[in-house]
Amino acid sequence: MRDFRGKVAVITGGASGVGRAIAAHLSGEGARVVIGDVDAQAIGRTRGELGERGLQVDGLQVDVTSAESVDAFASEVFARYGNVHLLFNNAGVGIKEAKRRIWTIPERDWQWTYAVNVIGVTNGIRAFVPTMLEKGEEGHVVNTSSGNGGIASLPTTPVYASSKAAVTSLTEVLRFQFLMDDAKLEAHVLFPGPHLVNTNILNSD
Repeated sequence: MRDFRGKVAVITGGASGVGRAIAAHLSGEGARVVIGDVDAQAIGRTRGELGERGLQVDGLQVDVTSAESVDAFASEVFARYGNVHLLFNNAGVGIKEAKRRIWTIPERDWQWTYAVNVIGVTNGIRAFVPTMLEKGEEGHVVNTSSGNGGIASLPTTPVYASSKAAVTSLTEVLRFQFLMDDAKLEAHVLFPGPHLVNTNILNSD
């Protein structure tokens, strides 16, 4: 897909960081962009700031850890736009885990990180992909991983790194399942970088 004009792009975690950058770029290329984020105030702020630059984006609140919330988000997007051509499962969080050993990290930290970084991706796939397949149009599912875990794991971040390794694995499997079904959809994994990306992720806990 080289021409984004008129294409519908959905980006979770789209009100800040990597998601916001994707939203700005695609809007500038003529795509119809919908950002989803758990922070309603951040959505409004991002829409306003991008609007001042002549970039129009829609925005809806969504909690990617909740299947019901993501289902409602997807239903509203399809009702408004008819189809989705670019799905970015981008929402992610990190915890302050440096110098902590795996056996000292509380269960709730594992559960929350995996709920956003892994289940958030599977919720997006489950809620959007069936309808995207039914529409029969070219489309792309892009899941945000990280060089940390997605490629090689830093020993200082076992929770985050292992969650991003799971995202890479899920995306590889999704790609081959699309190929097995001769689908018009493709799956991609995004590794932001190559340098440290300035986002709010380290403040998310």
